[in-house]
Amino acid sequence: VYATRGGNFARTMVRLAAERDVLRVIDDQVGAPTGADLIADVTAHAVQRLRQPAADSLSGIYHLAASGASSWYDYARFVLTEAARYRQLKAGPEAVEPIASAAYPTAARRPLNSRLNTHKLQHAFQLVLPPWQQGVQRMLREILECG
Repeated sequence: VYATRGGNFARTMVRLAAERDVLRVIDDQVGAPTGADLIADVTAHAVQRLRQPAADSLSGIYHLAASGASSWYDYARFVLTEAARYRQLKAGPEAVEPIASAAYPTAARRPLNSRLNTHKLQHAFQLVLPPWQQGVQRMLREILECG
């Protein structure tokens, strides 16, 4: 989950690409970058629908994520491709090297596949979730045009 404000993976990649010649990014973990704004919008839509008569059938647990999937490596390359439209970078998308999770140990263990099945949510609330790239482009545009 990312937002325009605060720190996030995309901001870190842009900062590092301005400082370094090469970036090494994990390529064996897959998920869907999802904006906090999308989560807020879908939640507001769901709450509105749940207030309507006969909404009892909509109760339950739902998964929410932008559509599509990406490894951190692919996400980094996408971010740098987009960021290059706004800024001069020392390292472009071609300078991102894929590495395995084992080469970048962290305190928190992360699943290799964190994709979520959103079909129930989309069907129940009659939604089409946007591709992850759309939200990332919007977030980068806001971040890079303003600062």
